[in-house]
Amino acid sequence: MGMDNSTTLAIHWVFSVVAIALITLRLAIKSYTRYKYTLGDYFAVGALFCVLVRLPIIHVVLIWGTNNMPVAYRQSHHFSPQEIYHRETGSKLILLDRVVYNSYLWLQKLVLLDTYRRLIHHLPWEKTTLWAYGGVFAATYVTVQTVTFTECHPFDHYWMVVPDPGSCCQAQVQLITLGILNIVTDVMLIVLPIPVLILVKRSLLQKLQLSCLFALGFFIVAITIIRLPQNANNSTAQVNRTTWASTELLAAAIVANAPVIYGFWRGARLASQNNTRESSSNRFFNSRQASRKGAQAGDLDVEDENNDNKHDGRVNLGNLPPGMSSSTALRSTAATQADNRSLDPRDDT
Repeated sequence: MGMDNSTTLAIHWVFSVVAIALITLRLAIKSYTRYKYTLGDYFAVGALFCVLVRLPIIHVVLIWGTNNMPVAYRQSHHFSPQEIYHRETGSKLILLDRVVYNSYLWLQKLVLLDTYRRLIHHLPWEKTTLWAYGGVFAATYVTVQTVTFTECHPFDHYWMVVPDPGSCCQAQVQLITLGILNIVTDVMLIVLPIPVLILVKRSLLQKLQLSCLFALGFFIVAITIIRLPQNANNSTAQVNRTTWASTELLAAAIVANAPVIYGFWRGARLASQNNTRESSSNRFFNSRQASRKGAQAGDLDVEDENNDNKHDGRVNLGNLPPGMSSSTALRSTAATQADNRSLDPRDDT
C-alpha cells in the first residue's frame, strides 16, 4: 500500500470517526434530556449506520484496489490471480459504497429538513414547502441511485479487471450527477430558513449568528464544486475520489448536527447562569430542570421568550382594521408566527 493510500486511509478513518462522534453526541443529547426522538433523530440513526457500514468497505477498497487504474499501468502490469480477485472484490465493494454513501448524504439532508421544519411550523407555506422538498429529495435520490447502476454495459464491467472494461468503471457520469443534484438540494436547504430570519424580531447580531449557523451548508456546496473537477482530472485515482468523499461526509455531519449541538450548548450555558442565582440546596434539582428546559436539542432561540401568544395561522378577514388589506394582514400574522418559531422539538407536541 503506497503513501497516497496510507494518507487517504488515515483521512477516511479520522473523518469518519469524527462524523460518528457528532451524530452520537446529537443522539446522546436527546437521550440525556429525556425527550422523545423526532423524525430527524431517526434519520440521524440511519446516517450513523451508513458511516459504520462504509468504514470497513473503504478500508478494503484502499488496500486491495479496484479495476479503475491508469491505462499505462494496466498495459505494463501483470495481474496475478490473487490480485485480480482483490481488485474484483474492491470494485464490487466500491459499487456498494456508492449506494451507502448516497444514502448517507440524503439522510443528512432529511435530518436538516426536519430541523428546519420546526422553524416554519404553522406558517402558511409549511405544508407546500415540505411536500415540495420531500418530492425533490425523493426524485434526486432515486436518480442518483439509478445512475449508479446504469453506466456500465454489460453490468460485470463494473468489476472486470482483465480485459480492460473501458472508462465506465471510472463512474464519471455518476459522479457528475451526484455532484449537481447534491449542490441543488443543499442550496434548497440553505434558502429554506431565510424567510423566517427576515420575519423574526431579533437583533442584527442574533440574526447574523443564526445566519452563520444556517449557512454552514455552503461548506458542502464548496466541497462538491471543488471535488468535481478534481475527480475528473484524476479519474483513475480512487484515493482522490475517496479523500474528497470523506471530506464531504464530515462536512455533512457537521452541517446536519450543528443546530442541535449548538442548541444544547446554549441551553446548558443559560442553565449554568441560572444556577449561580440558586441556593446550594436546590442547585442540583434546578440545574437538571433548567438543562431540560433550555438545552433541548435544536433550540436556537428563534422564538420570542416574552411572547406567550400562540397563533394558528388563520386571519379573520371580515374584521380587518380600516385601511388594512387581506395580504397585509396575512404578512403581519406570518411575521408574528415567525417570531415564535423555535427549533425545539417540544413544539412538535
